[in-house]
Amino acid sequence: MLSVFKVFVNKIKWKVYVYLLKGDKVICGMCDWKGIRFPESRCPKCMSLARTRLIPYSIKHFALPVSGIKLLHVAPNLAEFGFVNKHFTNIEYDRLNIVKSDHINIVQDLTKTNIASDTYDLIIIWHVLEHIPDDQGAISEMKRMLKPDGRLLVCVPIHPPGRVKTYEDDTIKSHDYGVVHGHHDHCRSCGLDYYERFESLGFTTDSLDVKDLDIEDVNKFGLSENHVVWMFRK
Repeated sequence: MLSVFKVFVNKIKWKVYVYLLKGDKVICGMCDWKGIRFPESRCPKCMSLARTRLIPYSIKHFALPVSGIKLLHVAPNLAEFGFVNKHFTNIEYDRLNIVKSDHINIVQDLTKTNIASDTYDLIIIWHVLEHIPDDQGAISEMKRMLKPDGRLLVCVPIHPPGRVKTYEDDTIKSHDYGVVHGHHDHCRSCGLDYYERFESLGFTTDSLDVKDLDIEDVNKFGLSENHVVWMFRK
């Protein structure tokens, strides 16, 4: 009963924050909420984190199309799903995950789908590849599904922040992932060289490193200087 009460109180707290913290110092690119700060680094309206709020920023930074395209979104959370539905228009929108949920319309393994080649104009995959042991298989499959000149927008956690070289070891047991890779479900520690795995398969790369952005943008949009985004072109 106590835990149920705590959950209830927590929900009320965030609803209050939506109105109590209204202002013009920060803006959530995911849901357009404006406030004086992001409490606990979250948007109180859509609960997005800094890594999620980097999606709309990256789309604008790379001038990616948000209308008249076919989009594949790999394992989106609810905030990401809501953002696309709100800010993209006139699109065909597929959401793929290996686990079924209400907002997922394709339940398949990303390393071996039955989706036709040259299907998508844009694929977004955000903090997902660090969970997939055969990431090279997933990257190859996404390349196959992209149309010629299609774009692939990717972000993975860099662990620890600033890591230069990606580290993984197949002999590490899953119960040790949290200690080695920083999360119980991460099978590798991605480094700043992670983009090379895409280039080895023929992609060309543009990058966005948050630490190189104007600090005013970082603060205004609630971003984290530990994050890097890559935009790959087929």
